[in-house]
Amino acid sequence: MDSALGLRETAVTIRLGRALCSGAGTDERQAMKTLPREALRKLAAVEDALAHYSLDGDNLHAALEALRDAVDTDKVFLYDLKQRPDSDDLMVGREHLVAIAPGTWRTVFDNYLAGRGVAWGTYNPLRPEPAQRDRVLRTEEIAELTDGRVHAVQLALNERLDTVGAHMMRAIVCDGPSMLAWLGILQPADTSERQRELLARVLPAVRKRLVLERVVSESSMAGPAAAAALEEINAPAWLLGSDSRIAHASSAGRARFDADPTATRASLAACVAGIVDPRFRVTPLRNAEGGDVGYLVVERLDGTPRTIADAARRYSLTPAQTRVLERVARGASNATIAAELRVAERTVEAHVTAILVKAQVASRSALIVQIYAAVRSR
Repeated sequence: MDSALGLRETAVTIRLGRALCSGAGTDERQAMKTLPREALRKLAAVEDALAHYSLDGDNLHAALEALRDAVDTDKVFLYDLKQRPDSDDLMVGREHLVAIAPGTWRTVFDNYLAGRGVAWGTYNPLRPEPAQRDRVLRTEEIAELTDGRVHAVQLALNERLDTVGAHMMRAIVCDGPSMLAWLGILQPADTSERQRELLARVLPAVRKRLVLERVVSESSMAGPAAAAALEEINAPAWLLGSDSRIAHASSAGRARFDADPTATRASLAACVAGIVDPRFRVTPLRNAEGGDVGYLVVERLDGTPRTIADAARRYSLTPAQTRVLERVARGASNATIAAELRVAERTVEAHVTAILVKAQVASRSALIVQIYAAVRSR
């Protein structure tokens, strides 16, 4: 099953190989040998810092400090932008700043972004233009790509940030068409081609690290609390990442997937793509900043009288057990069933246990899957 469940433990430290992080091909590795030994050592320190990732803490700041040393610059910063929960405006999501006061920078930038929507300045942070993705660009080059908009942004921000006259070089690090982060340097002197070369060489390692963090962030939905919540749904249910990969599934969802993985994967991908399918209920999941982090998908089961009657005949259920089964099939809890039928909750528990024994299944989820499978086979 497409899953990131191996990333559950919060104390795990992940070590990526140097070759994986750098992403350098044979030609690039050969070219890198031409750099001075000290430059190679500093680049290796950056890659090494990026390659160590712990779920217990974030060492990206240390990697950026190593990058500052390798590029020999004044200031380094990395950030991403997200839509505000209550508007189309943007806000700073994550920030890592080296030699920049973080509180002041975030406040000034957030205030500048308010009221400007997505087109705030030099790029679209939700989907950067292809010409701006994964390229190391100087201020002048950015101005050409954006019809001079960068100058307006600099005039508005530099004085407040005490960076008037500073020279910038940056890259928008992307995962396909979507932005992972803005990475840049800022210094009093003009930026150089050597700095461009060094920054370009670490971009693959930065991208690998940020992609890993995105995967870990999405797979964090697969924690014990999420697992317990999914089991309470009593229907095939899945937590999906934004790319439709399965982060976690209820036992009914796993059984559904194992029975027909190709069709299930296609159905879930369609749900994420926004294709309406009445068989599924899709709930977008958002973080505290309002950004999309995934989807909860629950399969609607056929709880019609015919379905319940067929199951009752197969399992030789009593009338009381049939009434309980009807409510179990639509996902009701024992307490809800007891209130609807006006019986004690322990009576419902006894009926559910008897139904599971007659159906020869171990759980309510497995029972629902079995009922669903019988409907599909008709």
